[in-house]
Amino acid sequence: MENVTDTVFRRIVIECGAPHVFFTEFTRVEQVAAYPRRGLPGRMRAAPGERPLVVQIWGTDPELYARAATIVAELGYDGIDINMGCPVRKIRNKGSCSGLIINPTLAAEIIAATREGTRTCSAAGLPVSVKTRIGFDRPIIDEWIGFLLQQDIDLLTVHGRTAFQESEGAVDYAAIARAVTLRDAHAPRTLVLANGDIDGIAAAYRAHRTLGVDGVMIGRAIFNDPFLFSRLNGYPRRFADQSPLQKIELMKRHIKLHRRTWNGYRNYEVLKRFYKIYLVGFDGAQQLRDRLNRTSDYEGALREIADFTRCAR
Repeated sequence: MENVTDTVFRRIVIECGAPHVFFTEFTRVEQVAAYPRRGLPGRMRAAPGERPLVVQIWGTDPELYARAATIVAELGYDGIDINMGCPVRKIRNKGSCSGLIINPTLAAEIIAATREGTRTCSAAGLPVSVKTRIGFDRPIIDEWIGFLLQQDIDLLTVHGRTAFQESEGAVDYAAIARAVTLRDAHAPRTLVLANGDIDGIAAAYRAHRTLGVDGVMIGRAIFNDPFLFSRLNGYPRRFADQSPLQKIELMKRHIKLHRRTWNGYRNYEVLKRFYKIYLVGFDGAQQLRDRLNRTSDYEGALREIADFTRCAR
């Protein structure tokens, strides 16, 4: 998720309980292909412990995809994911991301170029995956998902809405199950992940059991519980069970790590979307969130937190 799943938040999630695989924020293929001339894109920055880590890229130029894939492989990431699912109108209208659903010829060229680019370091190359939706303005599972499964991909993530739906309306889980059926018939070695309104580990296991998927991709649900993935690691915890001080301390670590990592590179304002994660479920949480949303820098936020905790004692 853009401006969410950066290296800072990934490290916070690791502290709370890591998932099996991380995906980066999606990065323009032009930015990746410009490395090292223009430096490493910020969305690809990572600490050593953030593994496995798959780089997600988007764009429309197969030649740049090949170059970007070579760079991703040479830098030692664990996989490369092609975004063919982002539904943002200004992006899809330019033919990128979910816009590729109505341009399968170009989609196939991009996949082939990416696969070839990853093989510059080794014959096997890196795993290549695609994240997409069940259609553009209507579901076209057999045509679109069936087409993708004919390409040389290792993993396919299927979001159970069309591009036009964006995040609205019900997820079509039957369409995801149909994608699994197509996989079984035509590309049995390709893994299929379900995406869309998977709100926790119980829902993930239910999707595996009822849809037949190999796993799930979880995004927005992490906002409800940063400890969501701790169930996978044998030490299950819930954010709701943390004390007010523990919640605030976790938020402070996030703020300080963000400052240390991005100060001068990313805008402080992006931090404000995280305050609603931490400041819930205790007296004064809303008031502190309001105060933090009026701050304009890291120091101001930390002063507000110190003042709140001092008065709360």
